[in-house]
Amino acid sequence: MREYVTRPFGEANSSAAGESPVTRHQRVLCQLVADVLGVSDVGIDDGFVALGGDSIIAMQLVSRARRAGLRITVGDVLTRRDIEALARTATTLDQEPAPVADSGVGPVVTTPIMHWFRERGGVVDTYNQFAVLRTPSGLTEPRLTSMVQALLDHHDILRLRLSVPVDETHWALETRPVGAAGAASAVRRTDVAGRPEEEWAALVRQESDAARDRLRPREGNVLQAVWFDAGPDRQGMLALVVHHLAVDSISWRILAADLATAWQAVEKGAAITLDPVPTSFRRWSAVLGEQAHAQAGVAELPGWLERLRPGAARFGDRARVPGQDVESRDRSFTESLPAEFTEALLTTVPSLFNAGINDVLLAGLVQAMGDWHRGRGTAGDGTALLHLEGHGREDALAEADLSRTVGWFTSLFPIRLDLGEPDGTDAHAAGAAMGNAVKRVKEQVRGIPDKGVRYSLLRYLNPQTGALLEKAAQPEFVFNYLGRFEVSDDDWSVVPEYGTGVDDTGSGMPMAHSVEVNVATVDRADGPELRATWTWADSVVSEADTRELAESWFRMLRTLVAHAREPGAGGLTPSDLTLSSLSQHELEEIESDLRAF
Repeated sequence: MREYVTRPFGEANSSAAGESPVTRHQRVLCQLVADVLGVSDVGIDDGFVALGGDSIIAMQLVSRARRAGLRITVGDVLTRRDIEALARTATTLDQEPAPVADSGVGPVVTTPIMHWFRERGGVVDTYNQFAVLRTPSGLTEPRLTSMVQALLDHHDILRLRLSVPVDETHWALETRPVGAAGAASAVRRTDVAGRPEEEWAALVRQESDAARDRLRPREGNVLQAVWFDAGPDRQGMLALVVHHLAVDSISWRILAADLATAWQAVEKGAAITLDPVPTSFRRWSAVLGEQAHAQAGVAELPGWLERLRPGAARFGDRARVPGQDVESRDRSFTESLPAEFTEALLTTVPSLFNAGINDVLLAGLVQAMGDWHRGRGTAGDGTALLHLEGHGREDALAEADLSRTVGWFTSLFPIRLDLGEPDGTDAHAAGAAMGNAVKRVKEQVRGIPDKGVRYSLLRYLNPQTGALLEKAAQPEFVFNYLGRFEVSDDDWSVVPEYGTGVDDTGSGMPMAHSVEVNVATVDRADGPELRATWTWADSVVSEADTRELAESWFRMLRTLVAHAREPGAGGLTPSDLTLSSLSQHELEEIESDLRAF
């Protein structure tokens, strides 16, 4: 567990040690929050977001609370002021409705993100995500095979089969019965005993690529596992390669936890019993199909068309030609922000502005974009049109517990953000500009209904609204925050050096955007580190220009951290109040008057 304590710049949270829990619900939730965030001294007056939590970690908290016998929702975790308020919303599992009988077997509705993938073109079979996990000494190939079989039998989406007609215009998907997918053909062993670990990287990459090329979703083969066996007395590694149709970034956390559970059983010689999955992927796909024509979604259409109007800042001197630029490992780089800045961005800054981590990161990005575009004369109407990726497991569409469901839930929706004004010449002016950017971006993000979850339904599952959205302007920049991943030597922990459940397309996959940035926080022993991986389309933007934007973004984030140390930094925005008719200027005048007392 991480040992650093997230209370920088004085006490951004409510108390130095935290008020001690009294009730059972409070005690359980304080301990679980401490566990998932890796912090100590969590009290009932501490807030989950203020401690560095985000919506992805909230999913883990919901799952662990369920294991402890409590039912909470992601929405409650993110919106309740502190653990005391969250504990009041928690109920015991015996109070929830009886689950709907759902085996997860049968036809699966092609979800919006799957339609997006189909329209993207390119090779279907090799589009995957992979992760590398540490494996315990004492593991054997038969034991691993039984554990992988438990995963295949427990998670319906891992038994997915894809049918593609000759013209490839429509896909049909189905999840097959338990036992239809066999682990024996999915597990391979590679001997690395006697090899120093620094020599493993090339072999892991080579064998992971080979596993990728063995995927056959049309034959129901969507998972491959390669075990790097270091011998009976030494930790090894496991490369899990899963077709993207069946997995996303949150799914990796579920699979890693299930492997740890399975290993505990195998070590004892007991039957493998994994935690229940309250909602199957198949059931959720049906919900999306039902919601695509609902009035609540159709009513959002004018707002989406307004965001997708022409005129936003453009990348490059000419538009990207679909299919011309393809994904390449050679055309990407990763930048890291040190812990002294990352920790504040995760905790103090969001707390000061009552904002989320996405608001904070996007504020720095749009400020950097503003300078970048103005320097090239490509600022357009002074707005940036971006695609935001989200985890897609929102409860706005239906009350469903997806904290244990494996599958590809990703949401993709457009947002239009003001680029703001130049940040000034001195540090104080630059910091104030960044503070204003956080407030501005926060309000624009909150203006997106229900985190954009209905946009893709209108775009891909409703023919009438989809035809209009398809003709609108499309973002050429995509931003994706993947959440926090802990660096650990524990068995079944993710090895971040190989990526944290990253996409791997294989050869020939067309790029979907001119610039892509995937961001994750890696929690190391000495503190959290923000890592951003940038990819670009050569025909539109150069590597030098992409690096300039990346460096400017991190510079803006460092400026924001410095600003957060200044007296009076932060503050509320109109969406924080019931009196939302107040303007930002009026609200800041009230806050200024209150500080005088």
